[in-house]
Amino acid sequence: MLPRTGGASLTSPGGIATSHRSPFHQEPQVRVMSKLKELVNRGVRLIVTETPEGAPAAAASSERELPPEAFAEAEPRAVGRSQVSADVEDFSAVYEEAGIELPLHGYGVDKVSEMLQSKHLQTLGREVRATAVLAALEAAQVPVKDVLQDGVLRDKALDAFEAAKQREVQELRADSERRIQAIKDEMEAFLKAKNAELESLKRAAEAAGEAFVKLQARKRREEERLFDVVAHFVAGAENPITKSAGGPAPSPPPPPKPDQA
Repeated sequence: MLPRTGGASLTSPGGIATSHRSPFHQEPQVRVMSKLKELVNRGVRLIVTETPEGAPAAAASSERELPPEAFAEAEPRAVGRSQVSADVEDFSAVYEEAGIELPLHGYGVDKVSEMLQSKHLQTLGREVRATAVLAALEAAQVPVKDVLQDGVLRDKALDAFEAAKQREVQELRADSERRIQAIKDEMEAFLKAKNAELESLKRAAEAAGEAFVKLQARKRREEERLFDVVAHFVAGAENPITKSAGGPAPSPPPPPKPDQA
C-alpha cells in the first residue's frame, strides 16, 4: 500500500492538468517534450488539495507556483552544426551534445518516467500515480522544478537539433542544385565544342575536296599547254605528253589504313 498523502496534480494556470496527460506519461519522447513545453510556456502550478495543518494557504500556493520565468534561464549548450546523425533513434546523444546533465540529486525526466512506469503503480489511476510520484519526490527533497527544467532543457535541445538538421538539408540541397547546374553547363559546353569541331571537320573535308577538283582542272589545262608545245616537234602519236581525260574528276584515293601505312 502507498502512504496516504494530500491529493496532488500538476496543472497550468489555464487549468490543464498534467496528471491527466502528464509530461512523464508513457508516450513518444518528442510528443512528451512538446506537451511539457506548452505547459511551461503557460506557467506551471503544483496544486495540493490538502494543505498541511498550520501552513498558510497563500504561502503553500506561492511555493508551488512555477511561472514561465522560472525556466527562462534554462538553455542547453548552443550547437552550430550537430555531429549526431539525423537518423538517430536514441536522443541521448543529442542531449549529451547539448551538455544536458542530470541534477545532482539524480532525478530528471527519465527517472520520473521510470517511477511512473513502476509495476507497483501500474494498476493505479493516473492521478494516484502522479500523487505517489510527487510524494516520493518530496520525501527525497527533490524540487519538482528541477524535473520540469530537465524536461525543458531536453525539449530545447531537440528543437535546436531539428533546426540544425534542417539547415544541413537546406545547405545540401543548395549545394546539390549548384553542382547539378554546373554539370549541366559543362555538358552543354562540351556538346557545343564537339558540335563545332564536327562542323569544322566537315568544312575542312569539303574545302579539301573542292580544292582537289580545281587542281585537276588546272592540271588538265597545263597538260594541254605542254602537249601543244611539244606537238610542234613530235609527230602526233609519238607525243610523250599525256593528257588527262575530260569529264568529272575522279575522287581522290582514300587514305591508307594504319596497318598499311
